[in-house]
Amino acid sequence: MTEEKVLAAYQPSSVHQPLGSLDIALLLDSLESRGIDCKALLSSLGLTHIDWQDPNIQLSFADKLMVFKAVNRLLPQEGLGLWLGQQARLNHFGVLGYVLATSANVLEAVKSGFKYLRLNGPIFSVVLIQDSDEAIIRIENSLDIGEMLPFCCEYFFSSIVSLFYQLTRQPLKVHELRLSYPEPIYDLCSHGDKYQQRFACNVEFNQTFCELRFNGDLLHEPLKSHDAASLEHYLSSCHSIMASLGSPSIFSNQVRAMLYQEPGQFPSIEQLADEFGCSSRTLRRELSKEEASYHDLLAEVRRELAKELLLNTDISVEDIGERLGYSDSANFRRAFKSWMKQTPAQFRQRLS
Repeated sequence: MTEEKVLAAYQPSSVHQPLGSLDIALLLDSLESRGIDCKALLSSLGLTHIDWQDPNIQLSFADKLMVFKAVNRLLPQEGLGLWLGQQARLNHFGVLGYVLATSANVLEAVKSGFKYLRLNGPIFSVVLIQDSDEAIIRIENSLDIGEMLPFCCEYFFSSIVSLFYQLTRQPLKVHELRLSYPEPIYDLCSHGDKYQQRFACNVEFNQTFCELRFNGDLLHEPLKSHDAASLEHYLSSCHSIMASLGSPSIFSNQVRAMLYQEPGQFPSIEQLADEFGCSSRTLRRELSKEEASYHDLLAEVRRELAKELLLNTDISVEDIGERLGYSDSANFRRAFKSWMKQTPAQFRQRLS
């Protein structure tokens, strides 16, 4: 029995790490092509500030999960992730797509893609593994995305198939698709087996991992679009964009991270100032330089934690309010309604 060798890996460090939005842009652009009013959809979720056409926009884990749940409620039992992945093209992924296209071979494209995958913004971990003569792309549900795992796996694996064809001009011959969740209902409908139609391989459900297996020799397939000079330029651009995502050198990001560490017992601005070795006045001034404030950052952290708990748990609204440091549930409800234009119960019911 051969030992698996990890060739590349992507690991989101935390559910509170800001994520790129290229996958959301592809999703919303594709839905608009089907006549869905995505501005109205985002507005209904309290996300009117999001311009999904801006490749530099960042989203929180909770906001991504919220959008994914909303579109799956809008188009249930369709195998939506499989269809979205079919729409994927290199130009949907901005400078990251150019990095893939100008790489020397498939393996180098995957390595670079995983290194800068945060620009795309998956809410799960993913690794590329060499196992004897097979290559394996494995998704690991490290952030516990719950019922959205099937959709996210469909979207990611289906996109891999599309992008492989874009890079090599040949179809990816998948040996086997293994999935850790039960067989979805739409596979049993009159439209036939959607997984078989998309991947043309044996599909096994209720497995230990979610993984796509194919011939390892394909990793060394040279890319005709390889351009070393252009690749260096695009890699530099990716590095610069990545450096701006949640940079620890940004003062407000440090404060935000410290607030996330103490949910329910949030440190006061005076306590935070002590941690930084400065006065509260200096801390306020430094945050102001970044157009931020302690009050706004605390509200943001409470909002994101509230959305995560409402989306991913059955904890009562009263207990969530208490966990977030509110003196009573009425204060929490008022705060949540001011953020999301709906009550916590309405938010949970709409996306359950």
